[in-house]
Parts: sequence; C-alpha cells; structure tokens
Amino acid sequence: MGKRVLKLSCNDWKNASHDKRELSAYRELGEEVAVVAKGNIKDKGRSEMVDGFKVFRLTTRPFGNKVPDVVNRIFSLFFWARFVKQLRVDVITAHDIDALFIAWLSLFGILKKNRPALIYDSHEFEIERNVKRNKLQKYVIIHLERFLIKRCNFSIMVNENIAEEVSEIHKLKQKPIVIRNVAERWEIQESDCERIRAEFEQQLGIGGEMGNKPVMLMYHGVLIDGRGIEMLIRLISAREDTVAVILGNAQRQEYYDSLISLTKQLGVEKRILFHEAVSITELWKYVGAVDVGMILAPAVCKNSLYSLPNKFFENIQSETPVICPEYPAMKTLVDKYKIGITCDPGNLADIAIAVSRMKNDREFYLSCKMNLKIAKEELCWNSEKQILKSAYKKYIMGNRK
Repeated sequence: MGKRVLKLSCNDWKNASHDKRELSAYRELGEEVAVVAKGNIKDKGRSEMVDGFKVFRLTTRPFGNKVPDVVNRIFSLFFWARFVKQLRVDVITAHDIDALFIAWLSLFGILKKNRPALIYDSHEFEIERNVKRNKLQKYVIIHLERFLIKRCNFSIMVNENIAEEVSEIHKLKQKPIVIRNVAERWEIQESDCERIRAEFEQQLGIGGEMGNKPVMLMYHGVLIDGRGIEMLIRLISAREDTVAVILGNAQRQEYYDSLISLTKQLGVEKRILFHEAVSITELWKYVGAVDVGMILAPAVCKNSLYSLPNKFFENIQSETPVICPEYPAMKTLVDKYKIGITCDPGNLADIAIAVSRMKNDREFYLSCKMNLKIAKEELCWNSEKQILKSAYKKYIMGNRK
C-alpha cells in the first residue's frame, strides 16, 4: 500500500497547477494524495474534490471577524497543525514557509520513528519574496527557513539560481533539487487557435488583410500589481500597430478598475481586450492565438530577478514567441532555444524595439516558431517529473514504512 501524501497550502488552491503536477507524480508512484488548503470562515475540515484531488478546507480565522488578524493568524497555525496531525499521513509536502512551519508544528507529540517525512516545495525565493519586508522580517525568515529546511527529507526550488543561493545562504549539505514550473506537453491544434484568434479580432474590431493587421500581444496570469501589466498598456498606447489581450482574473476589484481607468486615460480601451481566466486545459488555445507572449514583471526584489514563471513555459507549450525580462533564468532559456527576445521590462523604448523586430523581421519570427517546437519537447512536465520521482524514491520511498 502506498504512502499517504498531504499537500499543505495556505492559499485557496484554485489555480495550483504546480502542486497538481507534483501530486500527480506521486500518484504515478502508487501513493495516495490529498490537500489541506484555505477555506471560508466556517470551514473546519470540510472536504471537496478539486480536479480529482481531495481537498480539506480550513479557516484562517478560527475566532471569526471580531478578533484582530494577528490573533487569528497565530491561533490558526496551531489549529491547522492539530488538524494535519489528526490525518496521520506519511508525507507532508509544504507549499511555502508558512505551510512548512505548520507541518513542523504538527510533528509535536509524535514519536520520531512515526513522524511524517517533510518536503519543502518552495515556489519562490522566500527570503526576498516580498519587497515590503524590513530587515527584521528578513532576519526572521532566513533563520526560520534555515531551521526548517534542515529538518526536511528534501527540498524543491523552481530554478537553479534560487537553489544555489538558498544552498549558500543556509550552508546546506544537501542542495535543493530543481523542479521548474514547466507545463504539461500540449498538443496544439491550429484550427482551435485560429478560432480563438478570430474571436479576439472580432472583439477588438480588427479587419483587413493579414499583413496589415496589428501585432497581437498577450499577458496571461493573475491580475495583480507588480506584473508589468501597466507597462503593456503603455506600450499599446505608444504603438499604433499593436493590440493586446489581458487574460486573467484580478485578486482585487480596485486593481482591475485601475487598469481599465489607465486604458481610458491613454485612449487605448478599444485596442486592449480584457478576458477572464480560462482553465489550464484550454489555455493553449488562447495563448496560441496571439503573436507574442509578454512577460514584463519588474525586478522589484531578488524573487522577481530569479523568476521563471509558469507563463513562460505555457507560452513555449503554446508555441508562442516571448518577449521577457533579461533575468538570468529566462534569458538562459531564451538564448539557448532562440524562442524570443529579452529586454529591460522597465524601459518602454527597449520593449518597443523588441516588438518591432517580432513584427518586421519575418524570418526571425518564423525561426522562433520553429524553435519552439523543439523547446517544447524538452521543457515539458513529462521530462521534468522524472527528476522529482527520482528524488522522492531516494529520500522518501527508501524509508517506506
């Protein structure tokens, strides 16, 4: 019988493509998997199925809305830890440092030989994940992560740059394994992409011959501050030969309203289409329908500088050339596979030059499209998950109960 593996996530676990791929790999090894994630204020273990995974929902406000946030936050750590302990699992894989701390708390009172194995699945460079953290907060995070990571069977980072820096900062004897945010291999049907393209053009009021049409750019992902969406809107304003599709849902209505206001202020509301998020299984049809995928998040902290986001690989699997920041992890892959252009995401003129080359240098653009067919075979989950499976077999299954 397989081990019982629990994914512990302090968010709502709705768009958790990275976690779902991880858990699917464990399932392929014969393990039983489940998730504990954030629920509504009344949730104390309510279960539901999400994309084939059993998810237990817990409140982060055990004392309700009348109690200060800090009190709820502290007590919810122990409330969650107690619930996790009662599940009596064999392995806990923690989504971030908060989840790892809860996982560690849940070990108290369990004999060492019976304790669940711990996996730290860090999706970010945790130490500089938030630009608003002060020196004291960073100090606490560094020492907490150092303490917890050394008590894990193994840890996972999303790219080599982060793995190396974390290993150096904490003087780790066992370097974290690298599991990138690569997508499943997507089989592209051009007719589906063409259909979505036609829908985009209709909504944007685009007509005429193909050669005279504006270049269509896309940002896809969560609509939150710090993703460079405003820069994309300003780019559309600066270039009459461009349109954009912004695909995704906003975390806050106020932020969405600010984007709409900016399009009206710059007079580009008819050249920018806001489209709600689509399911991961349908995403390739939409990303594959545009000319260029835009990733313009500014490097406001080291976490941004080291980023290698899902959307980068989703563009690759959709066979859509990218314009992205010249940050180390992305630049390495763009240069290696020749699948797009890197630029300074804070320099509008630099971005515009990149767009001009995509539009006017047809030979270069078509070569990017051809190279994407090669890149997608190597940069896909089918290949990446073998690294995860090997680590799990070595550090977890080798200690099977």
